[in-house]
Amino acid sequence: MEMLLDYLGHPERSFRSYHVAGSKGKGSTAAYLSAIISGSGRKCGLYTSPHLFSVRERFTLSGQFFHDREYIETCNELLGKVKDFSFPSSFGSEKPTEFEIYTAYGYMLFKATGCSEAVIETGLGGRLDATNTLHSAAAILTPIELEHTELLGNTIKEIAGEKAGIITSSSPVFSSCQEEEAEEVFRKRAEAMGAEFFYLPEHLSSFASTITAEGAITSFIIEGKEYKLKLRMASKEMAENAALAILAAEKLSLLSEEGVKRMEDVQLPGRFEERIIEGNLVVIDTAHTPHSASSTMDSFLKVSKKERKTLIIALADGKKEDEIIRILFPFFDRIIITKTNSFKKSNPERLYQKGKELFPDKDIMMEQDADIALDSALTLSSDILITGSFYLASEMERLRKSNES
Repeated sequence: MEMLLDYLGHPERSFRSYHVAGSKGKGSTAAYLSAIISGSGRKCGLYTSPHLFSVRERFTLSGQFFHDREYIETCNELLGKVKDFSFPSSFGSEKPTEFEIYTAYGYMLFKATGCSEAVIETGLGGRLDATNTLHSAAAILTPIELEHTELLGNTIKEIAGEKAGIITSSSPVFSSCQEEEAEEVFRKRAEAMGAEFFYLPEHLSSFASTITAEGAITSFIIEGKEYKLKLRMASKEMAENAALAILAAEKLSLLSEEGVKRMEDVQLPGRFEERIIEGNLVVIDTAHTPHSASSTMDSFLKVSKKERKTLIIALADGKKEDEIIRILFPFFDRIIITKTNSFKKSNPERLYQKGKELFPDKDIMMEQDADIALDSALTLSSDILITGSFYLASEMERLRKSNES
């Protein structure tokens, strides 16, 4: 990545960057921080992944799409430059990966559009991530849990070690509440790099979050100042992510009333996104771990008003299916099992069999076509939760079309 950026003239050096890593919540934390920065009058790019409906979701102006012309011109410029570019054969692959190209493109777009700041979310891990070529103004670390163990390690400590790779010399570090092993890793890395370490639980008090049909009503005190927010993404975790973004912004002298106000409008596609379709509440979320499934279920029950409830679920291989089934299935009148797209392998037949074994009396059906699964759910006059695979909602044409230009 260093070689590619050097070839492109180091576009990442044209803006001040803030680097976000973690196992969960890093996309929303990045979005909240970019909203705060833009509210302070600065032009702030936001780079997140993956995208759900449109590739443009990865590269935004603090959550808002750039003009199509700006996307196209930067794309043409990048393609023209990398047309004849290749790595030495000793690198293993002569051409950049898709994510490396996305990352370089984001940096070029932010430079071309005059962004003075950019919030950059890591892809996988941190230490060896393509984004870890930044000399960032701050490292922001969201909660660590066991994920991508085949690449990042089999323990919280090992995974935290990979995420801690984004901590750079002298730049402050901001961490949300962590398991003890992860907190210790982050503190030691910050100390070794001469970076000041800010741990959210040590600066946060009087935290309260109530989930309502209108969103998450949350309040807390940071450094003696009280904040009250109504967040569109309704979960306790989202409220904690917002608090982490505020702590970072306060210590970095980026905080303003307008910035805090803009946080209330942040909505990432597929992150507890609520829609009304044909009179039915449809919630789209990406819960694919037991912890996130439990959080999603708790929030869904608080926003759901209809007695009947329908679940549409698909899970990629490698997920803790039994635990997720036990958490979600008891609360639904009908469960429709479908499959993820071709990007992720899934086994809906196995998920169906496990569901029937654990809950033999439940109305469980299998529909491999995600569009038909949604159409079937909409006929039931129920509140609907679509969850599991991140890509499930993007398989549904009705949802995808409303997000495309």
